[in-house]
Amino acid sequence: MNFDIEKFSYRLNVLLDENNMSQTQLARKIGTSNVTICRYLTCDRIPRLDVLTRIAYVFNVSVDYLLGLTNDKNIQISPENSDLNMNLLVRDLFFLSPNYHLAESQIELIKKLLLANEEFILQHKRK
Repeated sequence: MNFDIEKFSYRLNVLLDENNMSQTQLARKIGTSNVTICRYLTCDRIPRLDVLTRIAYVFNVSVDYLLGLTNDKNIQISPENSDLNMNLLVRDLFFLSPNYHLAESQIELIKKLLLANEEFILQHKRK
């Protein structure tokens, strides 16, 4: 399967427009430069997988959508696979850069997760 840079570029441009976001704002959110975003939009550069994942996270779309493998923007997470869901949440936390600010709903979710696992966390804290 070949990477369709034109489809990725088009979808990235549409997502920027739909979210009233500038190239500079996106670059800041994913920890890259405005020039890099510009190169994605002009099909001069293919994003690395970690950057692609960050872009998908910012726009709350699936990587498959960005790659043109599906027309469905929604991320499909199965409730039967809670281990995968937790891993995805933890992965997303690692993608946050110092310049990225959490939304209120994200902060509340983290608080709920920590409180729900308080006993476990306290039993395993480092001394």
